[in-house]
Parts: sequence; structure tokens; C-alpha cells
Amino acid sequence: MSLFSAQPPTQQSTQPSSFGSAFGSTQQNQPFSSAGAATTNTPNSSGNAAGTPASAAAAPFAPAFPKNGVAAPALPAQITPDASSTRILKDLLDSAHNLPKLHHGSIGPISLPLSELRKETLQLRKNEKHGGNHTKAHYLLSKSGVNASDFEAELDALPRPQGGEAGAENTGQNYARDVETSAEREDIENYLGAKKDETVLSAIEQSLVSASRDFDRFINLSVAIDWKVRKDNLKRQLGIPVRTKITSEELAKSFTWNKSLPGASRVLAPLALSKTAANSTRHVSRDKFESNARVVYKLNESRLENRPFPLCLSFADLCKTSADSKSKQMGEIWRILADLSDEKLATVNQEQLFFESYQGAQPEKTLRKQVVKHSKLALELQFFNYMDEIYTKDDQKPPEFQPATNINKVSYFIHKVITKNNDSKLMERTLNYNGVPIWALVFYLMRSGLYAEAVDLTQANEEAFNKFDKNFPIYMSHFFKLGCFDLPSELHERISSDYSQSLQYLNEDAATFDPYKYAVYKIIGKCDLVKKNLPAALNLSIEDWLWFHLLILNEFGSTAASDLLYENYRLESLQKKVVSSGPARFNASSNHPVYAKTLVMLGLYELAVQYVYENINECDAVHLAIALSYYGLLKSSKSTSDDLIVVDSNDAYQVNFSRLLGSYTRTFKISDPKVAAQYLILICLSKGGHNAEESVKCHDALRELILISREFGLLLGDLNPDTGDKVPGILEHQRALINLPDIKKFYSQITERSAQRCEEEGRAFDALRLYQLCQEYDTVVSLLNKFLSEILSMTELDKPLLTGATYRTPEGGMQPVETSENNLILLARKLKGIFERNSFISGQITPKEKEINEYLLPMVDIRDRFVKKDWQGALDGIKNLGLVPIVDTDDFIEVRRAAEALNGYDVKLVKVIPSVLMIVMTSIAQINHNASTKKFGMGGQERGELDKLKTIAKNCMVYAGMIQYRMPRETYSLLINLEALL
Repeated sequence: MSLFSAQPPTQQSTQPSSFGSAFGSTQQNQPFSSAGAATTNTPNSSGNAAGTPASAAAAPFAPAFPKNGVAAPALPAQITPDASSTRILKDLLDSAHNLPKLHHGSIGPISLPLSELRKETLQLRKNEKHGGNHTKAHYLLSKSGVNASDFEAELDALPRPQGGEAGAENTGQNYARDVETSAEREDIENYLGAKKDETVLSAIEQSLVSASRDFDRFINLSVAIDWKVRKDNLKRQLGIPVRTKITSEELAKSFTWNKSLPGASRVLAPLALSKTAANSTRHVSRDKFESNARVVYKLNESRLENRPFPLCLSFADLCKTSADSKSKQMGEIWRILADLSDEKLATVNQEQLFFESYQGAQPEKTLRKQVVKHSKLALELQFFNYMDEIYTKDDQKPPEFQPATNINKVSYFIHKVITKNNDSKLMERTLNYNGVPIWALVFYLMRSGLYAEAVDLTQANEEAFNKFDKNFPIYMSHFFKLGCFDLPSELHERISSDYSQSLQYLNEDAATFDPYKYAVYKIIGKCDLVKKNLPAALNLSIEDWLWFHLLILNEFGSTAASDLLYENYRLESLQKKVVSSGPARFNASSNHPVYAKTLVMLGLYELAVQYVYENINECDAVHLAIALSYYGLLKSSKSTSDDLIVVDSNDAYQVNFSRLLGSYTRTFKISDPKVAAQYLILICLSKGGHNAEESVKCHDALRELILISREFGLLLGDLNPDTGDKVPGILEHQRALINLPDIKKFYSQITERSAQRCEEEGRAFDALRLYQLCQEYDTVVSLLNKFLSEILSMTELDKPLLTGATYRTPEGGMQPVETSENNLILLARKLKGIFERNSFISGQITPKEKEINEYLLPMVDIRDRFVKKDWQGALDGIKNLGLVPIVDTDDFIEVRRAAEALNGYDVKLVKVIPSVLMIVMTSIAQINHNASTKKFGMGGQERGELDKLKTIAKNCMVYAGMIQYRMPRETYSLLINLEALL
């Protein structure tokens, strides 16, 4: 045994004492002495480390000499008692590195609380064996003259108490047993307390872990972060040079919310405004707004009845009332689309007429040909009307231009306009036959769409064409027969040969160059398409240029297409040419802009919507998009961004149709929610009208409108205040238009989900009304029970639930402040009466919710009695309610049965149990106080009643003790204090 371990624990010290310094060797220095002796490697070093108990006890008071008389090595100076403690600790730490290291990786740290450690130590003490024969103690006492056996005999002779633990064999054993029993009792309490703490902490830990996991999942799903941009920005802030320059816009876009999640994207929000867009395009007059809204409403009603509706013609009529250039251009656009869809002659519903041709898996060439044909006809009709107007206005026309035939009108136009506005020598350069410019007349007849007259003219004047043009009447006749698109293959070869011989290699400035003949051959024969321009001498307008390019397209002919790519001219090529030129060229005249019309004529409908939105008017762009979507001519985007137009992977333009409508309705979604609903219904027109993604967007938009406007009666329906029956709203009436023909699906997707959103946002009255509108009556009662439970459990007991306050109306009458419109308790009472009178509604409510409601609503009256200090009335009400045991006998079985029954209670009832117990105990305490402070004391009967009330209070406390973990701790403490008052 070492010297250090031989000392009593109470004499150990961690600091040098005056006692140690006086004797030159302290108790704490013995280990160092031993260690120093051990390092000398002497043969007797092991003997110095052990000895008899006596020598071990005497060692602290004597110099540390070994038995062989050799003095022990002196203590090093740095670890003498006079050395500083810091130096000693440092040397100890250094020497500790040389100690063998034990690896106990499998042994965990001690994490038991103090109560558990105490329990473990008691268990170890209990397992220790105590011998009954203390021989050494007998010897020690006998030296002092004490006979232990006599003491034992005298103790046994003492009288013993009867029964219980007092009859133990001896006092020592009795005491030990008492200590053991007390320890066991404390062990049970400690165990229960530890288990409770462990359960609470475990629940808290699980809740935190779950919340953290849910938050991380929500962030991962909802937020998109560009870490490269964030990293470069952080480097720049820290002064670290970065190569890339980060703009504020890029930094803002590096953190975005994922709008693809349901409910994450707001449809009724403004679109991102382009830099080129003007704010004036957002303004619209009230008359124009209402006129367009009426057309949209009629469109939806026609779709509901599956009958045709002249949508474009209706919008075109609205443009006639305005004389500005923008309205005029929009009117021309509407007429072009009306002609394309043939609205005047339609007898069946034309919804999605061109969807398969325009947006199908393989877009058809037929639609492109149809677009080109109608655009050409529109330009020709426009030119003819212009020419006819000039002819009609002049009352003094020369006789050679009469009567008013089409040929005379064109001849007069050449005489009146072309000859005067162009070079005087222009008519001299073209072929004149009997004073008539034949090629110019043919050109302008074609420009006016008078192809039949042009054929008649050429056939009647065959002798006018020389030997190089003798076949032209044949060319003209076959061109007209083939729809003015193409020539037969043999004629195409012949006209190409004639063109090469007479025109291809002539310079425009040559005296023999006829610009009109050149233009006619270009149009009819599609000749030399490497050069796609007409001579400058013709002085073409923008419409003339577009008409010419539409006619020389060789995409639709059966034989006109060439094997050489540069001699092919397709509609796509013309579209690219127009887009690359931009609006500046087509809007050269501020009084007659034609860029938007040009885009529509070429089938660039998405770009037309974008241009009208940014440069003409938002209202016109929205209705243009509606008309195009109605006919299937608008490609809608899947994107949920705020951009109006996007480009897909195939470089095709797409319009964010749902966001366009949502952005437009944002200005009147509250003032005119019915009108807004008519526009949002049209979101389902996209992608053929039955696309699931577009339907979801439409439903999201309608739910957003419902929640923002709160016009439930107008949009979803009204409720009869007496019977609870429902009158359908506008959305329910038109539910087939949003792909929800089944009423149950409509309730589920629109009304019920709106109610759930209101419930999440804490809008109790809105949620209850919406659940009623979707006929979820069981949910209505369940939600009412939930709200009643929260009110009864969380409000202060001394505050009234219903104040009964009133206010004076302007007419002088008095009205209650609290009504079923603003008070949940009154609403619950009203709905209970309505539901009970309606057998259909009552049959849809589960018995469980009915029972809970039967418990909670009477609690309001009980609380009212309690607040009015009707203590006995409150007790009687709770006793009749039967929610907690009101037992005036010592029948603990009934109390235990009630406590066990609590496990089957709904949480809505469990939440009100503490407040019910508080009412019971407070009422009994108040009755007891009133009785004990009566002036003339209590009678016998009154004293008996009071004893019964105290028994009730005792049973309530027993009940509360059994369920104390189901109620707040402070509530249980208050109950104990109330019991103490009794």
C-alpha cells in the first residue's frame, strides 16, 4: 500500500499547508517522494513502497528513509512545496505524457442525473454484506472494560411495541429497515420524476428535430440559390479580387423562390415590365373596360352552351368607336383573324379550331398556306378599298375612265396617283397598247385582288404582247386557276426561260427595262428568288412590300420549290426577315403603324401579343391573347416566371397566358370580382382547353381571387340563413369551363381548398362559411368545436365570453355589437339550430362531433354563471354536463373510472378539463368561504351540504392527481391552493 493511499480522505489537500512546510514533508508530497524513490531503480525500491499499517500511519510524521538506511533522493527543486503551483501543474502535465494510455473507446461518458446516481449508489450499498459478528469491536470494547454481550442482553430485555415494524429484532436492524424503506419510497418518486423529465425532454427533442428537418426540406424545395454568384459576391465584400462582375440584378436573381410548387406562385400579380414598355399602355377607360368585359362574359356563356360566337368581330366593332391609329390597327387585326376563322359563316362552335394544325405534334402546312392566303386577301382588299375611295371621290373623271368597272378604277388610279407621284418617264418605260400601260394595269389588277379581270385583260389583248411574251396569257390563266400560288411544272420551266432571256440580266437603269413586267414575272413564276426585291421605281409602300413577299413564297406550290436552298423562299424566312427589321421600319408613319398587323399576318401571334402589350395597350393585348387562345393559335408557356414571353428549347415563342390574365385582373379583382372570374376562367383555354397544368393554374387563380375578394356569395353561392340551403354562384354555374363538370370535384378543388387555406391563415369565419358552401358539414362542426375548445380553455375565467354590448344605429335603434358574423359562440349556436332543423345536414354530421358540441356549448352558459358568481349554478351545470366526476361520496372507483375514460376523450374536450376543474374548486371554495363567514353561523343541514361539497372537492383533487400530466403545471398548483382553502 502506498503512503498516499493510506491516508484518510479527510486529510488530503490540494494546496501546500503550514503544517507540511513546518515538518519539511507534507502529506501531499509523499507521492512525489515515492515516485522519486521508484525512479532510482534500487533493489529495495519496491520494499519502500509497502509496509505494515503502523509504519504506513507513522510515515507522514517522519523523514522518508528506506529500511536499509540509505537516504532517499532529494526532491527536485521545481516540485518542492515552495515551487509555484503553475510550474508544478505544468511539470505534472509534461510527465503525464509518459504514462501508459488506456483506450476505453467503448465506454461512454456518465450522463445520469443526480437522482439516478443516488439510486445507483443506494443499490450498491444495499448489495453490500454486513456481518452480524463484529469481533474486532468486541475486543476494542473489552479493553475499556465494556462487556458487549451484556449490553446486547439488556437491549433484548427492553419492552417492544406491538405490531408493525416496531417489532424488529433490534434497534439497529429496525433503523436500517426504516432507512431502506424510506430510500425505496424516494426511489419510486425519483424514478417517476426522472421518467417524466425524460419523456418531456424526449418529446421536446423529437419536436425540434422534426421541425428542423421540415424546415430544411421546405428550404430545399422552396428556395433556389446560385451559390457561385453568392460566393463571388462574398469574395468581393471581403476584398478578394474576382474576375466576374456581379450586377445588382444578378445578385437579386441568385436567390429565388421556387414558384413551381402548388400555391407558391401568385397568378394575380403584375408581370415584369419590359424596358421598352411605356406606362401609358396600362391605362384604359371605364367604357372600354366594360365593353370588353361584356364580350368576354358572352363568350363564356356561348362556350357553356356549345354554340358559335363571333369573338373577333365583336372586338372589331368595339374598335370602330375610336379614331386613333392604335385602335385602327387593332380593328384591322380583328378583321384579319375573323376572316381566317370565317366567323361570319360559322354555324358550329369553333373553339380550338386551329389547335392541332398550329400546336400539334407536327404542325400542318395547310394552316401556313391558309394564313398566307387570308393575309394576302386582306392586303388586296385594303388596297382595292383605297383605290375605290379615290375613284368615288372624284366627280369629274375623264370619260375614258367610265363607267365604274374594276378595270376603269385601276386605270384611273394609275392615271391619278401613280403617274403623278412617280417619275414621269415611268409610264414611258412600260409597254403601252392604245395608250394603256398593259404591264402596269396587270400589276395593279393583281395588287387589288382582281385576278379574273387580269386574265380577261391579257386574253383580250394577246396581240399586244410581243414574241417574247406571247405565252404570258397562258401563264396568267393557269396562275389564277391554281389559286394564285403556283404554275404547273412545264409552265414554270417555260416562264423561267422567258424571264432569263428578257429580264434576268437587264439593269434597272436600262432603257428597255420594264419594272412592272419584271414584278409580274417575279410574282407569277417565282423567278430568280435570289433577288427578292422589286425595282425602286415602283415606290412600294409597306403593305405593297409585304404583299409582294407573300406572293413570291414558293413553299406551298407542288413544283415551284427548287433543289437549291437559296432559291427557296419559305414563310419562316419571311418571318425572320420581319422580326430582324423590327418595328421601326413598319411604323415609319406615325399615323399608320402596321407592325402589329404584320406580325399577325405572318402567323407570329406570340410576338404580336408581346408588341401590343408593350406598345399599344395592355387591355388590347389581353383580348388578342384570349381570341388567339380561343382558336388554338397561341402557344402558352409552362413557366411560372413574371416574363410575358419565353423561348422554349425549340426556339419557339410562348406567351405566359395565365400570368397575362392574372396581371390584367389585379386592378379590378376586388372592385369587380365577377368580371375578374370571367377572365380567369379563360386560363383553361390554353393548350387545347383540356390541359391539366393549365387547369391547375386556373384553379389556383380562382382560389386566390376568392380569398382576396371574399365575395363568397357572388362567386361560390349564398346560404339561406334559415334552412342552410345553398344558391349556386357564378363559378359553380360555369364549372364546366374550368374542367370541373363534376360538382364534387368542384367543391374539392375550389371551395374546400380555399377553406383549408383560410383555416391555415386563421380566418375562422371565412373557413366556416366555405366549408358550408362545399357541404362539408361535419368539418364545419369539427372546426366549431375546435374554436370553442380554444376559447373555453384559453380565456380568463373571470372574463365574460359574451359581453352583451350594444351600439346605436344612425336610425336611433340599438343593435348588439356581438353577432353571428363576428362572434364564434353565437355562430355556433346559430348553426346548431340550423343543422338540427335540416335532416339532410344533420345526417352528414358524425355522432362524435355532435357529442363534443353537446359538451362544449353548455360550457358557455356555465362560464356565464361562474362570471356572475352563481357558484351553485355553475356546479350544478358541470354536474349535469358529466364531463368531470362530481361525486359527493368516498367512491374512488367512480373517480378512477372517470380518469381512465379521459384517455378516450377527444383532444377538444381534454383541453377544457383544467378550466372545468378550476370552476369546480373555485365555486366550492367560494361557497365554503361564504358559509364560514356568515353572521349567524351555519345550520346542521347547511353544514352537511358543505361537507358534501368538500368531499366533491377531495374527489376532484384525486381526479386531478390522476390526470395531472394532462394539464398545465400551474393549473394543478392552483387547484392545490384552492384545496388548502377548504
